[in-house]
Amino acid sequence: MRGEIIVDGEADGRDGDEGEQTDDRYEIAPGESITLDGVTSGWVGIAPSEIEGEANPTLVLEEGAEYEIGWVDSDGMSHNVELRDEGDEVVDDYTTELTDDPGDDQFLEFEASRELAYYVCHPHEAVMRGRIHVE
Repeated sequence: MRGEIIVDGEADGRDGDEGEQTDDRYEIAPGESITLDGVTSGWVGIAPSEIEGEANPTLVLEEGAEYEIGWVDSDGMSHNVELRDEGDEVVDDYTTELTDDPGDDQFLEFEASRELAYYVCHPHEAVMRGRIHVE
């Protein structure tokens, strides 16, 4: 079934099969490690438990708090994770290298700032894109 990609509760004009996102928001505690499953149909939340099984979960973070975000590869395709601003530019070099090695899980430590807007896989940005809200 084809549908529109939903970003922050609104259709963004892109088509996609999966990788859709609801407008549900998930508050993530400061210091928490955010783990995603990297599959080309979209990010799937693994941890913390609030996001488990959720496609491209919208993350609500506390400004100035430290977090870690990363992914495990379960489909053998090349992925990375980038933290981007509203203009779709990488913020403060928050990016990992592309890899397709299932044993090469990649994580970024970062400080939540209001500049952050998305977490994205560069090669699959049309469907592997989740929203970040910093409050």
